[in-house]
Amino acid sequence: MKLILALPAVGMLFAGMLNTGSLSYIANEPSHPIATPSSNAPAKMWVTQNTLRPGETLALHFTPPNPTYLGVVDPEGHFFYVVFPQESASGKLQPLVNSEGFTKLDHLDIVPANFKADPYTYGVLENQPVFTNTGTYRFILGENLHVDDPSAVVSVEVKYVK
Repeated sequence: MKLILALPAVGMLFAGMLNTGSLSYIANEPSHPIATPSSNAPAKMWVTQNTLRPGETLALHFTPPNPTYLGVVDPEGHFFYVVFPQESASGKLQPLVNSEGFTKLDHLDIVPANFKADPYTYGVLENQPVFTNTGTYRFILGENLHVDDPSAVVSVEVKYVK
């Protein structure tokens, strides 16, 4: 009879530990390591012109040291890697600037007419044109660009008018 009363009590104790966070590290342990910024200062990125037309150059400005990744999302929602570690490059999929060099840059000039990047698409083995349609392009800067929390990355938007 005592065992019947003890089981619910143990269950409640275990549930209480989960709610207080005592055992939450078990449930929240990432399946792979997550990179963290090397500096406590938040990354900064900005543009001086928010609308871009063919023949113009986009100047992205940064406050170094920069995180190791820069990506861009086109108006249709397609993601492209622009900056990533050189050791992650595969074949003709190459970064515009490798991460090591990028961390020290204070600006990056992009000419839309010939700008290509890694489309992060299975089976596509070479960089593809990015500025293909009129619309808003969102540049994303961070140590990990595939996050659910928008505050974990820095982004700027640029409208491209073809």
